[in-house]
Amino acid sequence: MNNIFHRDIIEILLECGREGLRIKNIARRIYNRHVDFFVSDIDYGEIRDSVGRYLWEQARRHESPFLRTNYGTYAMKPDFAIQLDLFLDNAIRGEVHRGEQQSKPVSAPRHVQLELF
Repeated sequence: MNNIFHRDIIEILLECGREGLRIKNIARRIYNRHVDFFVSDIDYGEIRDSVGRYLWEQARRHESPFLRTNYGTYAMKPDFAIQLDLFLDNAIRGEVHRGEQQSKPVSAPRHVQLELF
C-alpha cells in the first residue's frame, strides 16, 4: 500500500523523535505544506483519513519504518531513523567534499540501501 504523502510522513516523524505525533497533527503539517493561495482543491479530511489508514496498515507490518506508540500516535522506529540519518549524512558530506576540492577526483560516498517495503 503506497501513499502519496509517504515522504512527507517520514520527514515529519523524523523531526518529532521517539514521542511521535498524533494523526491529526501529521495531517495538519502535510496540509500546510501542500496548500497555498492558488491550490484550494486539497481537503484536510481526505489527508487525515489517508494518513490514518496508511499509518495503521504500515504499523502492523514488522518491516515497516513506522511504530504505533499510543492510540492514534505514530513514530519512526529508532533503527530505521538511524539508518536514514546515516544515509543523509553521507550524502551531505559527499556534496560538501565535492564543493571544496574541484581539482581532485572524489570517490562517490557509500549510501545505505534502504528497502522500505
